[in-house]
Amino acid sequence: MARLLGFFLLVLVLLSLLRSVPVVGSWLGGFLGFWLVAIGLSLALTRLSVALTRRHRLAGELRALGQVDSPHNRGKIGALLLVNGNARAALPHLEAAACGEPESAEWRYRQGVALLAVGRGAQARAALEAAARIDAEHAYGGVQLALADARLRGADPAGALEALDVFDRNHGASPESRYRRGQALRRLGRRAEARTCFRQVSQLASRAARFQRARNRPWVWRSLLARLV
Repeated sequence: MARLLGFFLLVLVLLSLLRSVPVVGSWLGGFLGFWLVAIGLSLALTRLSVALTRRHRLAGELRALGQVDSPHNRGKIGALLLVNGNARAALPHLEAAACGEPESAEWRYRQGVALLAVGRGAQARAALEAAARIDAEHAYGGVQLALADARLRGADPAGALEALDVFDRNHGASPESRYRRGQALRRLGRRAEARTCFRQVSQLASRAARFQRARNRPWVWRSLLARLV
């Protein structure tokens, strides 16, 4: 009961503040305004709760892994940090894991992805090429997609096409691979072929499984923008 009363009190305070804002306040009159603010606040608090829970869980996992200092555990720490959007903090751990377990494609791949995220393209390319030599199909072919990205950033569109050929041969075209192929072809001056690839992105995304739609959406938007340029 106390939490519910506190929530409604917070809604009233927030509503009072918003009503004093020009333009916005005119939309928040009466009972409807109260419920709009209540719904918005509820959604915001839910997201905050999820974020705090995730952060707490991550901190616990990092503490547990940090109790044993080994290359494998350093790699797991780096992978966790990378997945949670902290590529810069992940890099020292992934570099230690790659040095300690040089036969592991996983740590080289993760290191390359982290290096791409912080803009160190040349080093990313070296790490990803090392990962691809160990296992050309690592991360279900994701190593080839990341390698194509690194080569494109390094002004090597022909090299990017080689990586994409490997991916497409083993997995078939995907929205991401077709978009990156379009990028590479355009940089090679093959603009008609590039436009065809960009058109195919939406077609491939529409045929993908429902659980893949969110992952494919950025490639659809990028391809639409690329077709306008």
